[in-house]
Amino acid sequence: MSSNVTRRNFLKTSATAGAGLLLPFHIAGHAGNSKNSGPLATAPFSPNAWLELSPDGDIKIWCGKSELGQGVRTALPMIVAEELSCDWRRVRVAQADLEPKYGEQLTGGSLSVRTSYQSLRKAGAAAREMLISAAAAEWNVSRSECRAESSFVTHAPTQRKLGFEHLLAAASVLQPPADPPLKNSSDFTLIGKPTRRTDSLAKATGAAKFGLDTRLPGMLIASMERSPVYGGTPLGFNADEVKSAPYVRAVLEVKSAHLTHQFGDTSGPGSRNYSCAGVAVVADSTWAAIEARKLLKVEWHEPPSASETSARLREKMLRLASESGTVIRNDGDFDQAHRAAANKIEAVYEVPFLAHATMEPVNCTAHVRGDSCELWAPTQIPGAAAASVASALGIPRERVKVHVTLIGGGFGRRLIQDYAVEAALISRDAGAPVQVVWTREDDIRHDFYRPAACHVLQAGLDAQGQLVSWRHRASSPSIETFYNGAGISPQAAAQVDSLDFPAHFIPNFRLEFTVAESGMPLGYWRSVDASGNQFVLSSFFDEAAHAAARDPLEFLLAAFGPARKIPVGNGETLDVGRRRRVIELAAEKADWPKPLTAGRGRGIAAAFGWGSYVAQVAEVTCDAKKGALRVDRVVCAVDCGTAVNPLGVKAQMEGAINFGLAQALKSAITVSGGRVEQSNFHDYEVLRMSDAPPNIEVHIVDSSEPPGGCGEPGVPPAAPALANAIFAATGKRVRRLPIRAADLGSA
Repeated sequence: MSSNVTRRNFLKTSATAGAGLLLPFHIAGHAGNSKNSGPLATAPFSPNAWLELSPDGDIKIWCGKSELGQGVRTALPMIVAEELSCDWRRVRVAQADLEPKYGEQLTGGSLSVRTSYQSLRKAGAAAREMLISAAAAEWNVSRSECRAESSFVTHAPTQRKLGFEHLLAAASVLQPPADPPLKNSSDFTLIGKPTRRTDSLAKATGAAKFGLDTRLPGMLIASMERSPVYGGTPLGFNADEVKSAPYVRAVLEVKSAHLTHQFGDTSGPGSRNYSCAGVAVVADSTWAAIEARKLLKVEWHEPPSASETSARLREKMLRLASESGTVIRNDGDFDQAHRAAANKIEAVYEVPFLAHATMEPVNCTAHVRGDSCELWAPTQIPGAAAASVASALGIPRERVKVHVTLIGGGFGRRLIQDYAVEAALISRDAGAPVQVVWTREDDIRHDFYRPAACHVLQAGLDAQGQLVSWRHRASSPSIETFYNGAGISPQAAAQVDSLDFPAHFIPNFRLEFTVAESGMPLGYWRSVDASGNQFVLSSFFDEAAHAAARDPLEFLLAAFGPARKIPVGNGETLDVGRRRRVIELAAEKADWPKPLTAGRGRGIAAAFGWGSYVAQVAEVTCDAKKGALRVDRVVCAVDCGTAVNPLGVKAQMEGAINFGLAQALKSAITVSGGRVEQSNFHDYEVLRMSDAPPNIEVHIVDSSEPPGGCGEPGVPPAAPALANAIFAATGKRVRRLPIRAADLGSA
């Protein structure tokens, strides 16, 4: 057996990444705060990098991750505040800029809460212990007789109280404890309680500042025409004509630049991780820049990928997936078991390229002055933005300052730093602060896309209806090759997961993969390859259930077997009991055994990853004659370990379900002549309010396990649950996305 343990798999499965790996417990020494000594503090008390207590009783907590709608500006401060034992109403949240004291500031892979939890608890607990020690000294009593609660320290025997603000001067001269005691979960008063988001009011009133809201004195706006084929370069353009347009300051050629791999891997020979070359129109306003850009006439030198089409790539992937590929995993003896199987099934599944299509179009503001650069960036990883810009400008990385703004949606797109590099290069050449603004058309046509893929599967059942053999061959362009170069191993290049189902549950299982070369730029899309792969796996498993003439729920639980823990590689363990629990809970809440009327159906799917377990049941109504489909209801059960903010978990699952339904029902990127054919929401559709299920139920399993991720794991089950429900309603099997009207016709 071999397994492809890549950084992508680490981000997907890691539930035990130590807090110190990504978020250090940074404690400021007491010497720096000695100026606060005395009976009354006149300066704030900052016991560590994450919080500051002011003399007026307010508490500032820094968020070291990027807020892109997932709620980290609420969940992460809640962790600190819980251990601090402060009054949550006095907490103010500040966004941390890029600084070493905050450790790794990557926001992706559903890592934020699960890798910050212990460090942030310690940060809050350290401050609490210092305040308790200060109060005990003030009263000349034992620390053990004192407790902190709601921004007060109380002496239990006498019920004397001191507010935190009265203890700052004394606490600031104490040595912070290196390993402060943490609360028992039974004593939590904030963690686990539904809590409204700290940024809701600012967003509702327009006070919140996103990347596009950045304004600087003397700032210019740039709109850039990029090569329509990724990797192309401009040969010539009508600069003089465009410069004569009103309010235009400059027309500049922008060179392509190699981008830093966002996860720190070394980009080897053959890496295609570059920003686009093009021509930028720099003007006094967004309108002037965009209007003048329409006058541009650019002659392009296009790479060989200008001949690529979706049809040719699909043909290539189907051919490769129908042949033997690199063996990624090989359990048992598939060939022998399959020959002996009493019942055999096979199928071909397909998924398309997908764009991220964030609601806030891509943008960044840069101000280059000599050998330094300042960025105002809606980025998911400011460290990579700084590194990419430094490389492009030829300056030291420490000379790049990054201010992290609110982000109007990320989904992995803001992990790529092309827009930051563009802004920096244009600012340098324009000699002024510049905000690069992408149009929606730019965003759709120049994304870094989730790869298209083809899958060919075979499975065999014995006479008792048990799965005994399963072979999965897949082919797609490789994200890993795109970023890391052609020198990585075939196993590392594979866009399939060898660590999860059907591995461990089917005795004779073979997984093969072949890279299909493509000129398309590729990137991590919410839940990465699991977004498409889980559609394939859960749908084909449903096919096996019906081939065995068994109920899909019963068949699924039988395949998983009894509750137990299975090592799956990469230091991870699959808890079958937790997986069974979410499946059983989703089925129970969805009234799984209850019959539905004709034309209606239910489907179930489950996913494990990012430290969490999710199951979903979709309920649909189909009119085969009209080719009409309505998603009536989705019931979701999630076990994410300790749910820091249940309101946030619920919102993440609801958003993930709609995101997953969008890829199932609406979205597809196609290519002709190396060019993306879609341009805006009229032809790259996303889920609209009228398409969304009117009823989404989220049931959170009560758990004291360490927190798991919530941004990614709700996406993969949505499409297969829907497809399986369509089969239950119509008898028609859906094997390609997005679902078309013809797919709903009579079987």
